[in-house]
Amino acid sequence: MSLAKWKLDLTSTGTRTVGRVMDSSLNPPGYSQSGTTVQQIEQTGDNEQTHHLMKKRAWDMALQPVKSLPMNLFMMYMSGNTISIFPIMMIAMMAWRPVKALMNVNSAFKPLQDEHVGSLLLHKLVFVLGNMIAIAMALYKLHSMGLLPNHASDWLDFQLPPQRMQYSFVSDSFIS
Repeated sequence: MSLAKWKLDLTSTGTRTVGRVMDSSLNPPGYSQSGTTVQQIEQTGDNEQTHHLMKKRAWDMALQPVKSLPMNLFMMYMSGNTISIFPIMMIAMMAWRPVKALMNVNSAFKPLQDEHVGSLLLHKLVFVLGNMIAIAMALYKLHSMGLLPNHASDWLDFQLPPQRMQYSFVSDSFIS
């Protein structure tokens, strides 16, 4: 039993034709020799599907800052609490990207506003909230590194730095 026999006719001067003899026993179940396909597209289903895809795209855009939070947490952990140029640059970028995204909320959702049927207020609120959480994480990291001025002695020369009330084995932050 041969799979397929190919024949190439080189004697004709016109276009080349390739003839193929197929064994019908090799066809998969449900295969039609006629090769006709039927496409049934319903307009209501297509419109509904487009609306569903636009909602999904809007939620993907709104949840994008929240999806980046675990990576930011990992970067914060890996940068440590030492004061050097690389952790400071990483934290500055970790804070600057959400600030820049907050300044461009309307332009980020502009393509969806033209095509979206409903209101994007909830999507924008989730987007802003995710970026605010990212900024809060960057500020916390700056505070844990000791780069944020949060005592009077940071601003005034004549004030004494606060004294430790108690030591902790977990971290070197103040416990009052």
